[in-house]
Order: sequence, then C-alpha cells, then structure tokens
Amino acid sequence: MSGNYLAIVNVPVQEWGELYSEEEAMNIGTIFHDLNKPFFAAESVLTSINPIASSEGNAGKTKEQSDREQLMTKITQISFFLDDLTLYLDTHEKDIQAIQLYREKIKECDQLKKQFAQEFYPLTRPCIPFCISDSEISFCWQEGPMPWEGACV
Repeated sequence: MSGNYLAIVNVPVQEWGELYSEEEAMNIGTIFHDLNKPFFAAESVLTSINPIASSEGNAGKTKEQSDREQLMTKITQISFFLDDLTLYLDTHEKDIQAIQLYREKIKECDQLKKQFAQEFYPLTRPCIPFCISDSEISFCWQEGPMPWEGACV
C-alpha cells in the first residue's frame, strides 16, 4: 500500500467563539458553538431538561436531597466546562480571554465544592477541612458515599 493514500486529513485550527452556558454545554457535549455539529436525531438535546437537577424529578425527595443534587449538578457542569476549556488551552496557551475565563470558573468550582463540604460532606480530600465544624473535630471523609455506592445520597 505504499504510495496509496486512503484519505488526507485537514483539521482547521479551532478559533475562540461564542460559548454555551455550563448547563447547555453539559447537555450538548462542548462549550463551543462552532464545535456543535449534532446529528438530526440529537437536536432535541438542546431543549432537554437535565434529569438530575430538574424540579420535575423531586417527587418523594427531601429538600436536603434535592438541594444536594442541584449543587452536585452545578459542580459537575462547571467541571465539564473546565475540562473542555482545558482542552482548548492545550493548543491556545496564550489566549488571554480563555485563561481569564478558566481562572473565574476554577474559583467558582472551588467555592461550590467548599459549599458542598460545609453543607453535606467532602467531595475530595482537599475539601475535608471545610466540613469540620468549630464545635466538633472529626475526620469527615467517611460521611459521604463511597465511590462504588454511586449517587449523591
């Protein structure tokens, strides 16, 4: 097969453009409008409601469970946004606008994780100091579900 090419790849350099919100990006699969090339069957995703954080799925849940799931959903959405932004910055490391947005989102994500630890349990080891109250000193890592238990309980 030497000398015979089946295909030649041409990949354009990604440009900075309009971004989706965290919720939209999580549902669509990218933060960049220009990279959203859905199949016709997937176009309904744009208008779908997130099943985790929707108020429709709160039947039979306590307010605490509902609040915990909504906060966890927000953390997940911002984390996805940061992951996609990191991929962009891998090839555009000098893009000031992207770097500034990354810094804002990382601070927002850290604040939400801190809030989650204070209200419920730590999601990561660096969050452990935030769940310790002044009246009781304990190692609170075991308060949340183990990774194999799955959900936000």
